[in-house]
Amino acid sequence: MTTLAGTATNPPRLENLPPRSLSPARHLIESSVAEGVRTTTAWGLPLRYATADPLAEDRRHVLHRRAARGERIRIRPGVFVDREEWNSSYPRERHLASALATSITAREPPQFCRETALLFYGLPLDEVPEEITRRALSSGASGYRSTAQPEASLWPLLAERRIAVPAGWTALPGVVRQDQEQLIDGRNTCLVEDLRHCLADTLPRLGLDSAVMVADAMLSGLRSTHDGGLCVQAPPWSRDQLAAVSLMCRSQKAARKFTWLAEFADAGAASPGESLSRLRIHELGFEAPVLQHRVRGADGRSLGFLDFWWAGIRVAGEFDGWKKYTDADSYSGVDRDLVFRQEKRRTERIQEEGIRFVRWMWEDLRTPERLATKLAKAGVPRSAVR
Repeated sequence: MTTLAGTATNPPRLENLPPRSLSPARHLIESSVAEGVRTTTAWGLPLRYATADPLAEDRRHVLHRRAARGERIRIRPGVFVDREEWNSSYPRERHLASALATSITAREPPQFCRETALLFYGLPLDEVPEEITRRALSSGASGYRSTAQPEASLWPLLAERRIAVPAGWTALPGVVRQDQEQLIDGRNTCLVEDLRHCLADTLPRLGLDSAVMVADAMLSGLRSTHDGGLCVQAPPWSRDQLAAVSLMCRSQKAARKFTWLAEFADAGAASPGESLSRLRIHELGFEAPVLQHRVRGADGRSLGFLDFWWAGIRVAGEFDGWKKYTDADSYSGVDRDLVFRQEKRRTERIQEEGIRFVRWMWEDLRTPERLATKLAKAGVPRSAVR
């Protein structure tokens, strides 16, 4: 059982609160118009809808007829996606494209919050939610709206949850809420909640799996691409900056969890899988490893970095997400067969230095008992602090 007890190395201080952060979303949206139909490509998914020009009325009917034939899917009133593109897309793509479609059809620019806002900022989540989260224009406008799944779609259309601004949200001197305006297509806009407020409201609500992934990403600067890949796109926060956001939490319980997350976070986690691995190792009571340890040969040459390293027993832990092996191209775009051969040779060279490996995959993280068995067989010691 994971405990959230513990104290921060440095108590959270208001002066450590980070500045406003910008979303990388603006780089993933393109828009064009042809024959009265505007195409806004959002995270790889082209959204098609008729322009406001009265002459585009015929094109609007064409879009609806194609949807009736199952060639396109209406994800929001008047906004359509090609069936094959929608059905083959990633959950993150569908979520964010649906949020953009909501903005296109809304009378007032919606303000996205909680998990949807985190996705706009490129932050990883263990599971992409099946509902879009946005702020209600008033407390009486809060609520939930579901949407029927079209026959041509393999996936449910995303529901919408409207959430009131938290009552009594801590107003800190000098902290101005700066929601980010996002221009979609030259006419429609949406708002993404200030990341600092979003983290304060959302991280304490998340399960630990997602919360640790987000906290690690804030320290590393890693952000997700639309297809689930990772690249550094944001300035990393310091631990003190992340901890300072706890001062914006609405309750002591939320603030304690946030402070624990800031203390537990590690910038060395290079993927959501490594973040979840860290958490599982902690939950299972094993000694915390060093992350991204550089290995050198007897001649001093670098042999590479290890995901996890237990120096006392000279054991390396490696999380295999398999994306680098199973995709047509790896994370770096290199042929997967070449990646496999390079990884095999790297492992052999490190083993020649007397280092043993223990490897695990997503399945082991989903069934912690399997990971515990592997770590115990490798001789990983138990933590002295439980």
